[in-house]
Amino acid sequence: MALADVHERERCHHDELAAGLDPDLMPPRDPDRFERTLLETFGEIAGMRVLDLGCGDGELSIQLADRGAEVTALDISPGMIEVARGRLERFRPGATARLVAAPIERSGLEPGSFDLVVGKWILHHLDRDEGTEAVHQLLKPGGRGIFFENHAGNPFLRFARKHLAGRFGIPRLGTVDEHLLERSDYEHWRMRFRSVELVWPDFHFFGLLNRQVLRYRSPRLNRWSAGLDEWVFDHLPALRPYGYHVIVRLTK
Repeated sequence: MALADVHERERCHHDELAAGLDPDLMPPRDPDRFERTLLETFGEIAGMRVLDLGCGDGELSIQLADRGAEVTALDISPGMIEVARGRLERFRPGATARLVAAPIERSGLEPGSFDLVVGKWILHHLDRDEGTEAVHQLLKPGGRGIFFENHAGNPFLRFARKHLAGRFGIPRLGTVDEHLLERSDYEHWRMRFRSVELVWPDFHFFGLLNRQVLRYRSPRLNRWSAGLDEWVFDHLPALRPYGYHVIVRLTK
């Protein structure tokens, strides 16, 4: 499958989403639990050059700029870049941020220019070979990549995503080209980066089933599924790699 075709599908999909957004009506919000986990993992970033990979509407970029980072926001979708630009101009006019509409594999950004490359749900959209090389090239020696991602460690979730999503009333979210991260991805990165660490931030399993199958129909089930995920995470740590989420930490 040609990478240019994948890029075109991703660009069109996210441009369509961006067309329904009004940046003037999107003030920065408090970080959600996924963003809080990432921000805690980053540590002190004031004065650092940070690439927000797959920046989308710019929410994480704003939070990075608020913490003193020199931010470059990169997204394959020109529409999303314009939403992010509009939000920054409207709500953070003094922020140090550069916005670029391009795929990372063809970004034109200067190699070795970033202390940190970050992203939320972006690695599983990238071509494994060219995307890995692009992240590696853009980092300074000793630079880090930190990403919040979807993980294929649970065989039931892999089966459901492949055979049930888009059928039986179960929605298929995202694009056809994205994939859950799996062992072969991690092994590939270990051949290119000095270190690769996987951190299990939660046990997102019953909550995912509640969203996809039950569609959040019952407040009681919402509480039950979230509580059960928390219980498994706290009391059965050996099961954490079978949840849906992983934080990937790469060091050049």
